[in-house]
Amino acid sequence: MRRIMTRLVIFAFALLALDAGARAEGDPARGAQVYRACAACHSLQPDRNMTGPSLGGLWHRKAGSVGSFRRYSPALKGADIVWDEHTLDAWLADPAHFIPGNRMTFPGIKEQQARSDLIAYLKSVPTSGVGEAGLPGQQMGGMMGARPAPNLKKLDPEDRVEAIMHCGDTYRVRTAARSAVPSASRSRW
Repeated sequence: MRRIMTRLVIFAFALLALDAGARAEGDPARGAQVYRACAACHSLQPDRNMTGPSLGGLWHRKAGSVGSFRRYSPALKGADIVWDEHTLDAWLADPAHFIPGNRMTFPGIKEQQARSDLIAYLKSVPTSGVGEAGLPGQQMGGMMGARPAPNLKKLDPEDRVEAIMHCGDTYRVRTAARSAVPSASRSRW
C-alpha cells in the first residue's frame, strides 16, 4: 500500500511539473494583449523612444544601451545584464528588485503566465520593430493609443493650443484657428 501511495505522489508531482512547463510556454496572441500595458511608455519601433526606451531589437541587447534614449538611471546603465527570456522574466516580475535603483515605476507582472505570454509576443516582433498598427485590433501611438503622436513643430492652426480657459469644473481650449473645444467637466477625468 505504501509503495502505491509513493507512486501516486510521484505521478501527481510529474503531472504538476508537466502542467507548469506547459503554462510557462507563452502565447504571443495573449502576450500582445499584455503588451498594451507597456505600450503607453515603450514603442516597438527601433529608436522611437517614449517615456521609456524603444523595445525594438530588445533581444540580446545590453540593458541601458539604447543610444537614442538618454534618461536611463545610473543603476540600469551600470547593470551587467543582457536581455533574454530569463533576464526579461525576472525584470517583468519585479523591476525594482531585479535592478535596484532603476527609474521604471512599473510594479511588475506577478502572474507567470502573463509574463511568459508577453515574452513570447516580444520574441515574435521582428528585430526591426513593427509599425504603429503592431498590435492586433488597435492602432498604437500617443499615450492612449488613439492616433500617432503629432509633430509638435509643424501643427496646423486648428491643432495649436493658444489658450486654456478654466472656470469651476469646466474648461475650454482655444486653438490658433480660433476654434474652441466645447466645455467639458473635469469630473469625467
